[in-house]
Amino acid sequence: MSINDRPTRMPTPLRLAALAAFAAAFLGFSPPAALAQPKPNIVVMGEDADEDSVPRGNRIFQRVITELSESMNLRGYNVYDETAVAMGFTQPNRVRRRDAELIEVARAVQNPPIDVIAIFQIYASASKSGYSDIVRPEVRIPGRLHNVRTGQSLGAFEVAGVQLPPLPQGCDRECLLERVGAEAKTIAADVAGALTAKLDGVVAPRRSNAGPGPALGTTLLGAGGAAPGETVALPAEACGGLPTAYTVRLNGFSAQDIQAAEEYMAAFRCYEHHRPVRSGASSSEYWYETRADSARLARNLRLMLDHLGAGGQVQFSGNAFVVNRIATR
Repeated sequence: MSINDRPTRMPTPLRLAALAAFAAAFLGFSPPAALAQPKPNIVVMGEDADEDSVPRGNRIFQRVITELSESMNLRGYNVYDETAVAMGFTQPNRVRRRDAELIEVARAVQNPPIDVIAIFQIYASASKSGYSDIVRPEVRIPGRLHNVRTGQSLGAFEVAGVQLPPLPQGCDRECLLERVGAEAKTIAADVAGALTAKLDGVVAPRRSNAGPGPALGTTLLGAGGAAPGETVALPAEACGGLPTAYTVRLNGFSAQDIQAAEEYMAAFRCYEHHRPVRSGASSSEYWYETRADSARLARNLRLMLDHLGAGGQVQFSGNAFVVNRIATR
C-alpha cells in the first residue's frame, strides 16, 4: 500500500496502521537522552509605570536588570537585551511603561522570536528610626514570568522585608545610589534564582506517548516492517521545552480529511492537547498546544499533507500555522 493512499479511502485498521507507521518513521522517536530541547528565549524588562518605582535608566535599575539577565543566562537560558532586539521599532529611552506595552514589544520581536518575558519592578526607599538618627534603606523587587505567545503566567516571586545595613552618616545622593544599588543587586540575584527555578519546572522534560490514538501499542498489518498482526509498542519519550500554543487553520479540506488530520496532529511528538476554535464545511481552526518547536511542527504538518495525499502549502507567521489544500482537476 502506498503511503500516498488517502486515509479516507482506507478501512479503519489500515488507516490506524498507516498512522502508526507515520508516527514511528517520520516523527523522530528516539531515546530520551537524544531529545534535549533548546531552552526558551527570554527578554528581561522592567515595569516602571508606578511613580513610586525606580525608573528605567536609573543606576539601580541597570544593576538589577543586569543581575537578572546574567543569572538566567548562567542557568542556560537564552537571554536577549531588549534594546538590541527592539530598537528598530521602539524608542529605546522610553520610561514609565506599563506591562501591556512591554508584552506588545516582546510579541513584536521577530528575530529572534521571544518565548518568555521576565517583568520586574523595583521599589527603593530609606526610612529614619524614630529613636535615633539611623537611616535604613528598604528595597522590594517583585518579578513574574509570562509566556509571550499565550499570555499564560509561568510564575512569580518577590523579595521584600530584608533587614539591610544602615546608611552612613551624611550619605548624599551618590552614596545612596551606590549603597541601595549594591543591595538591590543582591536581592535581584535571589529573585532571578527563584524565577529560573520556576521556569525550570515548566520546561522540565515529561514522558510522552506521542498523544492518544494508535501511536502506542498498535497492531500493524504489515506496516513499517512489522509482520501482519504484530503489535508494535513505540517507545515513550521525554519531551522538554516550553509548552507553546499555536493556532492551526486547515483550509480547503473535506470533513473526512479534517478528521484524519486531527488524528495525525494528535500523534505528533510532544503533543499536549488541542481544542477546536472554529469549524466550517471546508475549514477548521484549532488551538494546538505542544512542547515541540515551530520548526518541527511545520515539518510534521508538511508530512501530514503527504500522507493525506493532498497537495498544499504550510504557512507560518507569529504563532499561527495555515495549512491550505490546493485543489487540482
